[in-house]
Amino acid sequence: MIHPETGAVLSRRRRFKTVEYMGLKRLIEIEAFWPDDDGDGVLVGGDHAPMDEALDEMKAEHAKRIRALSVKIRKAARLTQKEASLLLTGSPNSFSKYERGEAQPSWPTFLLLKLLASDPSLIDKIKAA
Repeated sequence: MIHPETGAVLSRRRRFKTVEYMGLKRLIEIEAFWPDDDGDGVLVGGDHAPMDEALDEMKAEHAKRIRALSVKIRKAARLTQKEASLLLTGSPNSFSKYERGEAQPSWPTFLLLKLLASDPSLIDKIKAA
């Protein structure tokens, strides 16, 4: 097979690639059409299945982490779901959704949650702002 963009000759083989999602990483093996160098390959049919599986696992793990992190921060600050939501996201129901696994915070909100988990006293600074 010839790569449609680079013109490189591709052959069927396996390679290890890292898949990333929200700070999580998985090293997976992908069988596809690859060039001899470290260039991009071409995936056909079910070649993408290992990536999809890794991504699904990481999404589930991230959702679990968010649920636990949200509860931990909120309880440490002695806030209701609504109070935490309004204070930290501006939306009245975000913590309720995070804790039930119905929604995921944006990347900046996720980073804020991680920061607050490492230093809960920052909540007082946010309240005072």
